[in-house]
Amino acid sequence: MCARPRRCQADSAPGSPADDGSRARRARRSTWLGLAISLAGGGLGLGSARAGELEPSPVEDQARVLRIHRVVITGREQVSERQVLTILEREGLVAGTDLLWPEDERVERVRDRLRATGYFKRVTLRVEPRPRSDERVDLYVDVVERSTVSVADVYLGNSRLTPFRGGIALTERNFLGRGVLLGGALIWGTQPRVDRSRRQQAYKVFAEAPRLLSAPLGLLASGWFISASEPYRVAGAEDDPDPALFRTFEYDRIGGQVGVSFPVTPRLELAGDYTFERVTAFLPSAPMRVDESGRLHALELAMRDGTHRHTSVDFGLTYDGRDELFLVGKGGRFAIDVQASSPATGSQYEYIKIVAAGAYSLRLPWRHWLTPSVSGGQISGHAPLFERFYSGDLSAWTPGREQGLRYSTRNPIDVFGTGIDAREYGNLFGRVDLEYAWPLFRRTRTRGVYGGDLYLSLGVFTLVGDDAERARRREAGERVAPVGAAGDLGLRLDTALGTFSISVGNVLRRTPL
Repeated sequence: MCARPRRCQADSAPGSPADDGSRARRARRSTWLGLAISLAGGGLGLGSARAGELEPSPVEDQARVLRIHRVVITGREQVSERQVLTILEREGLVAGTDLLWPEDERVERVRDRLRATGYFKRVTLRVEPRPRSDERVDLYVDVVERSTVSVADVYLGNSRLTPFRGGIALTERNFLGRGVLLGGALIWGTQPRVDRSRRQQAYKVFAEAPRLLSAPLGLLASGWFISASEPYRVAGAEDDPDPALFRTFEYDRIGGQVGVSFPVTPRLELAGDYTFERVTAFLPSAPMRVDESGRLHALELAMRDGTHRHTSVDFGLTYDGRDELFLVGKGGRFAIDVQASSPATGSQYEYIKIVAAGAYSLRLPWRHWLTPSVSGGQISGHAPLFERFYSGDLSAWTPGREQGLRYSTRNPIDVFGTGIDAREYGNLFGRVDLEYAWPLFRRTRTRGVYGGDLYLSLGVFTLVGDDAERARRREAGERVAPVGAAGDLGLRLDTALGTFSISVGNVLRRTPL
């Protein structure tokens, strides 16, 4: 499930190992790819900016000390005036203060902070001189708002295991103009094509306040219910997705999460969460698998039987240094997440899970974008199955987990012939990607589609099992760390309802190959 709802609107990080619409269980692990929002303006009236985005100002293009007479906010509809004024006050841009125009660094910081809220497509700051005064000016903040209601994800597809699955994740990012994020998600699947299995479904609600009154502290609360029917192989080759070769075991998860966040700077944030849930699993007695030679192998399903507790504490550090927040933006971002579960936290599982990811976007001379990225994670101990890294979450062409549920028995396509199509879960993963984005259009005077990018990504990933699996692979002469291909080609659209991708990978993940 998504640990930080506000970041669930982020595109999933290439190689991120989890789910929840962005295909990341914990959105903090994917947040480094950023909130995909088209903020098409952002000039400073007289500052240097992209052509056609700024209104002329009658003040001369020369550094001068001016006195702000009043602050005027225009274009605001849903966002409260208080939210904009609070950001201005934090930078000291209020009536009666001096302003070095157009070189005052506070102006640029205010613009960046307003754009980073995700509420605006365009933010422009300009000054207008007062009548009969050369030094007193009105500071105008012209904004063009985005819709605060967004579709975080749409779940739709079918597979050889599940004839149909569907659902949606919705988010209101500025409830009652208070900056509070509210949302929910649901997904439901039809009966799997496996004997004695049940329909899989999941439901979640969440709320997040990025700032508690005047204190620099954010609060998070969420709750969920998951009813899973997890497939496991009982016969056949490891790369054969035929549902007839699988059985399922059922488990339910009901729980929630509370957390706090602390913005160290506008670009750097620390966060801590506590997750608690009751897990009820119905495991088969002595599960076995028959391989192609007819030999029997005992199966380890990585779950405790019966009703038990799973809790964890989670600490995260997120940095986003991009100087623009378009579908792509120049700058670097980095996130690291450490999750610990043990009897000390009240859990009946004991493990440590670390996930880190980083990327840097740069603009080419011909105004296209290039973004190299890297991500990786490791689990030490005995994590439950739903916390382990899943191969489908790493492959752009294979169905991943959605809201924590696995709706397919298909493994990644083995492009390099290394055996990646025989891997399902692992305790160690790594991925490297390179994305090339071609901005097609930007629109600031529309309520529908704000912008679009054509993108091509290429990458590789690996997934490694636990100690027992690695020993078994070595004994069989197989690769311990097989390499899989990751890549995609498509169109990414920034719309009033969120960011959507129409790509080759999206089609392949939703079809029963």
